[in-house]
Amino acid sequence: MSSNKKRPTAISPVVFKDPVHDYIHVKNSLILNLIDAKEFQRLRRIKQLGTSQYTFHGAEHSRFSHSLGVYEIARLITDRFAREYPKLWNPEEQLITLCAALLHDIDHRPFSQTFEKIFE
Repeated sequence: MSSNKKRPTAISPVVFKDPVHDYIHVKNSLILNLIDAKEFQRLRRIKQLGTSQYTFHGAEHSRFSHSLGVYEIARLITDRFAREYPKLWNPEEQLITLCAALLHDIDHRPFSQTFEKIFE
């Protein structure tokens, strides 16, 4: 998908097949535009667990996959809040919550957490 495309707010869901969460459905155009952005796409090349794959061969997922998974968990939680606590949950806060979940690792560089521990 190109980040140059303008999508309406309500769209047909885009589905990502995820090894942990099975299927992740994205139905908001802002979220899809964020995923399409080159700044987010670069997370595909950054390993979530740094050098862990050398010890644990299954530890191979990227920050892209991790961020989509965090988005999905936040989506499930906010959907449940909207259903079960309609008087307490402000549905206007859902989109900002989902954006924050999706973008929480956007500033990470390769091996950033490894280097933080080494160099404090």
